[in-house]
Parts: sequence; structure tokens; C-alpha cells
Amino acid sequence: MNLRFIEAFVWVARLHSFRAASEKLHTTQTAISSRIASLESDFGVRLFERDKRTVTLTHSGEELLKYAEELLGISARMMEAVADRASYGGTISIGAIETVVHTWLPELLRRLRDTFAKVRVEIHSYMTANLHGELLKGNIDLALTAESLSNASVENRPICEFEMRWVTGRKAFRGEPIVGREILERLPILTFLRDSLVHRDVVSKLGPLSTTRINPISSIAAMVSLIKSGYGVATLPHACVLRDIQSGDLVALDVEPALAPLPIIASVRNPSDSPIAEAVAFLAVEAAASFAAGPLAPLVAVKV
Repeated sequence: MNLRFIEAFVWVARLHSFRAASEKLHTTQTAISSRIASLESDFGVRLFERDKRTVTLTHSGEELLKYAEELLGISARMMEAVADRASYGGTISIGAIETVVHTWLPELLRRLRDTFAKVRVEIHSYMTANLHGELLKGNIDLALTAESLSNASVENRPICEFEMRWVTGRKAFRGEPIVGREILERLPILTFLRDSLVHRDVVSKLGPLSTTRINPISSIAAMVSLIKSGYGVATLPHACVLRDIQSGDLVALDVEPALAPLPIIASVRNPSDSPIAEAVAFLAVEAAASFAAGPLAPLVAVKV
């Protein structure tokens, strides 16, 4: 049985599209259709129901998918076990929330390059929920997010926690002394998008009425720019803005309520299509530990 045919079947099943599968595998739609037709001929059953809008698995296709994903996982583990890491030339797609991008992602990429010199790296940076969706669809091999992914096909590994702080800009004070929680009640609140761990924590700490003053923002860089201009108070990982605090552009506020720390979780599909996904997850652990051992040690707690 040709492993490329199995791979084509798995991607059509995941993406519900022959065209999307052909783009993912860098081949033609005709080639994908031919591979699926060969599998259907070999098994003597239809694997997909096709219409103009989508492609869905038949009952036989659903049964085959379980074994096909397991087979690809075995193939990936075989490659990882026997291949020369220095000569491996595949691609790894890593999804990371912005907190990771602004802290220890560069160290992870350095370690990845040292270990897998010829590997091509793709970086995707979205919110946690989006990265979880991309991981389940197979568009990324490793997700570095703020929450575990509850799915039987995914393994989650806690990596570290970032201290979260209320942060504002010097211009927000406008020469007026604002003390204690009063600043949280007078200024707009900038925090991560709705349904994020941080947004839920802020609402739970300030109460449901606070939602009228909360500005959900997807970008840490955007929040920093806004509070530097004097607009509002932001909830930010302390490690991401330490230099701005040290320079005096931003102020970390010692006010109640304290914010819950932001966890970072590495999630990998099991079995994974990538022969190096699990190895890169271990490199992520090492990169976070190295970062936490540096000048920002008090702001990052390593979990493993």
C-alpha cells in the first residue's frame, strides 16, 4: 500500500476538500483524485461522498481514517527513530500565541536550527482557540498556547507560566495622582480577546459590569502602543514589557485584584504527521527553561 495514497486520504478527510488537500501536499487535484480512486479500488468501497460544496467520509471512510492516521503516526515515529537529525529536511509548522513570540520563541528557533539544520520552519501566530483549530485540522504540527486542548488525539505538556500585571503609560496619569484600584475604575481596560483565559480572569476579578469598559484586543503590540499614548490600563505578561517598564515608558501597577498567571502549554497531535513534532516540543521546554534562567527569571515559572 502506497503511503502517499494514505496521506492523501487523511488530508482530504481532514480538510473536506480535494483542492485543499492538493494544496497542502503540493500536488495537483487530479493526482489526489487518482490516489483516492486507487484506494477505493483496493478496498472495494467508496471512501467519500462528494457534492458541489464539500466532501464527507462514508462509514467505510470513517473506519479507515482511524487506521490511516495511526499508520502515518507510525511512519513519523520510524523516521524520527532512525533518521539523521542533521540531514532531515522536512517542514515543521509551529503555532504560537503572541506572548511566546515576544519571549522565548527566538531561543526555540535557535535550538531547532542547531538540532535540525535543514528543517524549514513555518510560524503561525494567532489566539489560542484559532491555533487549537489549526492543530486539529493538521495545518500546524505543534501549538504553543495558553490552554490545554481537550481532545483524545492531542497530548498536552505544561511548559511555563508568565506573571501577568496591570500596566499603563506615564501619560495616563496626566499629572494627577491616582492610587489603588481607582485607576482600574477610571480608565478603559485593554485585555486579550473574549473567550481567552486572560479576558475571563479580568471579568471574574472586576465583575460583569466591567465589560462595558473592557477593550478586547488581539495584539500585545497594539495594547502597548495604546497605553503608551495614555489610553487605558492593559493586562500584559510582565516579561513582554519589562524593557518598557525599565525605560520609564510604562508603569506596572501594584493594585488589587492580582491577575492569574498565564500558562503556556505545548500541544501535539498523537499520532503526529510530523516525525519531529514531539522532539520540537521538548526543545520548547528547554527554550522556556533557558529564558526563565535569564534576567527575567522572577517573571516566568517553569512547569517541567
